[in-house]
Amino acid sequence: MINRSSLLFMGLAAAAVALGWMFGGTGTVIGAAGEAFDSTLQVAPELVLGLLIAAFSSALISRERIARWLGAETGFRGIALASAIGALMPGGPFGSFPLVFALYKAGADIGAVTAFLVAWATVGVNRLFVWEIPFMGVEFGMLRFFSSLPLPLLAGLAAQFLARRHAFFRMPRDDG
Repeated sequence: MINRSSLLFMGLAAAAVALGWMFGGTGTVIGAAGEAFDSTLQVAPELVLGLLIAAFSSALISRERIARWLGAETGFRGIALASAIGALMPGGPFGSFPLVFALYKAGADIGAVTAFLVAWATVGVNRLFVWEIPFMGVEFGMLRFFSSLPLPLLAGLAAQFLARRHAFFRMPRDDG
């Protein structure tokens, strides 16, 4: 089934092909298609492994447990827990996004999954120790870390607010 996201990306791809052809001709379109194919081959293993992580995570963690810890009725506590887990989550988007998708499908609240992703992207404890402190120093690392701590909480609360008040922001939980 084609959803809004797929339609959006099909439209963007069609526009990119049209612009590439208009400004660069057939050679540009063929070259770009080759680069896209090469990129697909490079990211496919990571994406497959990320999807396996999500599948096993959703199989190992019960829906009841997800709802109890990260469900809509957990409110701010669920957002805070998701923020902490997201801040500690190592790795890139191929591991994080499939896991967050599986958590949402299993019953995690939209505010919790938003907080998880924002914490993963902005707080990133592993990034603090591996990259920021060694390259930028303790002062900058701590400044960036502490100044970004409220962001996942605020984003999670904003996501809850928007999803409850506007149907556009509500995601379906099942594939049908």
